[in-house]
Amino acid sequence: MKLRKTAVLAGAVMLSLTMLSQAGAATQTDELQQQIDEVLANTTGGVQISRNEISWNGGEAIMAFPLPGEDVAPPSSDAAVQLQTKTAGVSTKSVAAEAAAGEALAADDGCPTEVFGNDWYCFYQFENYGGRRLQWNASHKHGDMIFFSVYDFDNKTSSWSNKGGKYIYVEGRSQTGMDRSCFENAIHLWQEAPHTKKAYVGSSLDNKADCFWTS
Repeated sequence: MKLRKTAVLAGAVMLSLTMLSQAGAATQTDELQQQIDEVLANTTGGVQISRNEISWNGGEAIMAFPLPGEDVAPPSSDAAVQLQTKTAGVSTKSVAAEAAAGEALAADDGCPTEVFGNDWYCFYQFENYGGRRLQWNASHKHGDMIFFSVYDFDNKTSSWSNKGGKYIYVEGRSQTGMDRSCFENAIHLWQEAPHTKKAYVGSSLDNKADCFWTS
């Protein structure tokens, strides 16, 4: 009888631990979804395409969030890869062939590589390419001013990666809260040469990027 009671007690303890573990995982998942929901509520036209990604304009811009317990957003999901392929105007067969040949679809910082064309560039929430990753292949808008506020990412950039052949010019607002001032009287912050990256923009530029344009 004593052995039976011990076994029952042990089973109850294991069940409780399992439930606590599941509850913790659910809480982490909910926190991720809350972050995604907040961005969707603060922006227009965004669509959640995976557990941790939002897409705008059919993949022209994609924001990836770190998964629960992680500090860095993972490489693009299958859903994002499909959109990247379409946006870049490359065939799924060519992407699959390059992947099969050992070509990486994403760099070590998670930004898409030239497998998807030569115009990809990424901005990151934290230094060392951590936190949220916001990536672009806006080929038809190169030269236009793009505002980070459209993606709820203004004043949030700490590192960047330019995987494309374009020069990127990052600016700040001359007046707090006014996107127009980032267009009319922008304060130049930094320039990104093709195929370069920076793990930290520096304390004087951290979380000050409001808009950018490319050439």
